[in-house]
Amino acid sequence: CRIDRSGLDTTILNLCVNARDAMPDGGALTITARNRTIVTDELAAHPELKPGVWIEVTVRDTGTGMPPEVISRVFEPLFTTKGEGKGTGFGLAMAHGFVHQSGGFLTVSSHVGCGTTFSVYLPAIAGTSS
Repeated sequence: CRIDRSGLDTTILNLCVNARDAMPDGGALTITARNRTIVTDELAAHPELKPGVWIEVTVRDTGTGMPPEVISRVFEPLFTTKGEGKGTGFGLAMAHGFVHQSGGFLTVSSHVGCGTTFSVYLPAIAGTSS
């Protein structure tokens, strides 16, 4: 994909910092990247995606997870669940903005007590495949 490298670095860093903060007693943080072809059948589960060939970067943690009311607001600027002086509420909003500015999509899946997965989808350059 063609993107601003420092923007991708900052996005991954923000996702990892949130994952770290969600695991105060330790846990596993996994980062993966792969080529991914999204087909129309998958859109029912992820309507924010578009069919095509994408680069998927996933940041997964085994932390505390988030309830639905937090997930629905997680990309809002200034929204944070962290205590005073612990977070600005800009990290995920900036990640979301960068990904969309790059022509991609950012999804989140989380369940309380089971961790969180953020998936960054960036448009693949023509000629790549999954």
